[in-house]
Amino acid sequence: MFTRLVEWFKATRRGEVRVAAPGVRGRVYARAGGDSGQVRAKTTLKPALTPTRVYRAAEDAWYRRDPKTGELTRE
Repeated sequence: MFTRLVEWFKATRRGEVRVAAPGVRGRVYARAGGDSGQVRAKTTLKPALTPTRVYRAAEDAWYRRDPKTGELTRE
């Protein structure tokens, strides 16, 4: 009984309601709004892929990228 109460509390915090009978396995909760199949992102990530060093095999040299301007300078 305590487990059922904890599950109900967690579902309420997520904004879900129980749609299946007790004891049923699988997905038993659904969103109160009706869009239970979609996952809502809490934050949006900003891609920040700026390498600091680049190797150019044709010149056999390493280059360092300036993060502010994006300019390559030879090391």
